[in-house]
Amino acid sequence: MSYKSLLKSNNSGTEFPVFGQKVFIRRLTSTELTAYSDAIDTERSGEASEAKLNSLGVSLFLSALVNADGSKPKATELPSAQELLAVHSPADLLEAIILVQKHSYGTLESATKN
Repeated sequence: MSYKSLLKSNNSGTEFPVFGQKVFIRRLTSTELTAYSDAIDTERSGEASEAKLNSLGVSLFLSALVNADGSKPKATELPSAQELLAVHSPADLLEAIILVQKHSYGTLESATKN
């Protein structure tokens, strides 16, 4: 048996309602979550603007979106972080970002709880 097969990522998506429509979200990898956390820490240690921090969070959400079959959508099929920031409330955006984080770190139950 070859354990190298453990290196194949699992991009299967789980359906969630976000911004009034159903989307599929994959669990982010440990590396992706660490990179996000590091980027937030770097921004906060400098002269971070609220807009930059918001953009990082929305970009994290966008990076977790997948098609129903687990494939990544084409860049042209996704809105930009700036477009989402322009049309959704901070509360709705934060809810979507937290959903991705909870789904990636925990269980489906913790992601859909509350």
